[in-house]
Amino acid sequence: MAKFSEDDVHQYLHAKGLEAVVVDCPLFDGAEDVLQEAQETIDEPDFQLWRIIKARAFARLERLHGTIRYGTFVGTKIKLPTDHTKPMELDLLGTHEDGLFVLELKVDRSAERNAFSELFAYSNYIASIFALSGHQDITNVLVANLDNKITKQAFLYDLLISERDIIVYRPSFPDGSLESLQLDLYLPSDNDFRHFTNELLSHDAMSCVVISFEDLDGWFDSEEEGGSLNDWTKKHLSGLSGYASQLMEAERLHGFCFIRKPWREIPRYYRNSLFICALNPFRIAEPKRSDAILLQLDEKERAGFLEMPEWAFEGRLIRLAQRAVKDCLTDCYNAEVETPYWGAVVTNSLEVGFTHNFAYRPTGMMREAYSGFLNEHFAREAEGRGWGEDLSILKINEVNNWLRAWMFMEGCGFKDGEASDLMDGDKGE
Repeated sequence: MAKFSEDDVHQYLHAKGLEAVVVDCPLFDGAEDVLQEAQETIDEPDFQLWRIIKARAFARLERLHGTIRYGTFVGTKIKLPTDHTKPMELDLLGTHEDGLFVLELKVDRSAERNAFSELFAYSNYIASIFALSGHQDITNVLVANLDNKITKQAFLYDLLISERDIIVYRPSFPDGSLESLQLDLYLPSDNDFRHFTNELLSHDAMSCVVISFEDLDGWFDSEEEGGSLNDWTKKHLSGLSGYASQLMEAERLHGFCFIRKPWREIPRYYRNSLFICALNPFRIAEPKRSDAILLQLDEKERAGFLEMPEWAFEGRLIRLAQRAVKDCLTDCYNAEVETPYWGAVVTNSLEVGFTHNFAYRPTGMMREAYSGFLNEHFAREAEGRGWGEDLSILKINEVNNWLRAWMFMEGCGFKDGEASDLMDGDKGE
């Protein structure tokens, strides 16, 4: 690629505008044959979670690409005052159909490592001007070669886990002149999605907290009618699960919660349990990055560096579960907390098959993955490409359906090469 100073590229981009230099993306910009081929690949009947994650990510990128490319620059080299002597300098500020965007330009490969930290610092500064604006109210645009693996992983993490509105364009100069500048939309590869999903959405990465409590006469009990719980029990305990999911969303936790009650014939002291499960980020440390720090620590401190935040995250889930019970049940209600291994719970017949499980509420990335999973099922059935599944006409009934959710969770929780120990006949209500 031809070498130009970042300042030269900056001035040219500002003068020409995005619409003149952003190149059509074959997948998104009208190439129906390419789009159809991609859709058929995504709709393969075999359950592969990475394809669902990819489809959701591409849908977001298509929306951003469709608005950013027609955006208008309203400022260049904007100085953002800070407490330091040298102010931050935002490369380009603009407006588009979805509001404001900030653009960070990194032509030099060596400067890529700091690209995202700088970009989000500018974005957060702009967002702070407007009270209560969130991390999706300012769109982040990075123009960089994205040659570093770490930078690619950071992009995917911020797009899917942090749920930021972020898009990346790669600069190129086809004829070697500055005037031939073009920006090509960067799309992660299938292998990127496979690796990302395989590492993050496994049973090993999930922390699970169970808070259990007794029945409350007149509000929820263990009585059954034809083998099913009564309506008021489901109503009140579903309200508890719904509130817990709101707390999880507020803390940007990626997981799910649900209610479990043992069958009336099963002897248990506590007859009600709220499950809160979330991806524990401290169980999935990136080896190269963590090793770079661990090698600088005293050997006896290395285990604590990884273990302490992992345990602290479980403590955070425990506090959330306790708050949910305190806020939703009576003013003083005794409850017991335990932290089982989720991989054992989801495949255990006693936990899954001989209990009433309901009020499933997914959150964060797990919500996105599960809703994508369901939408694919509904689309296949509507087009006659499905397996004649008994789906409710109203999708929300499937979103909160424990049995279908359990099939999804059990199917997506194993890393490549692992075998499921699913027992035939296990089912929930």
